[in-house]
Amino acid sequence: MALTTTISQKELARVANAAYEGETLKVMLCSVGASGFTAESTVAQWQTVEKSGNGYVRFSSVIATGAYDATDARYEIPALDAAFTASGAGYSYDRIICYIDGATYIHSLIVEDPNITLAAGQTQTYRIQLVTDD
Repeated sequence: MALTTTISQKELARVANAAYEGETLKVMLCSVGASGFTAESTVAQWQTVEKSGNGYVRFSSVIATGAYDATDARYEIPALDAAFTASGAGYSYDRIICYIDGATYIHSLIVEDPNITLAAGQTQTYRIQLVTDD
């Protein structure tokens, strides 16, 4: 006998609300190369290799209320655009770390290969979308 399970739209909304809505999303840029940092490394570990200076500022934004997207069959939080602008001598990085403020572990890790180098006045933007999907 075949079984089919469907998670209700309301449950997806409840999970997203509990995990994301009203929380603060932080996005930081790091340089690690092949040093062993992974998606399982803690926020505190990542903060030890976070960029600093030359215009770098960690992105921070409160996460808004989402809605169920029937086309994609998932609950979507409105996308956040994390922009970083260099000044002075600029900076390079190879990892983008997303985490919920106060969490021990990161939400996600984005790897830039090769690394990104921003010269003074250059901006790099990352669109971050948080979804709850079955």
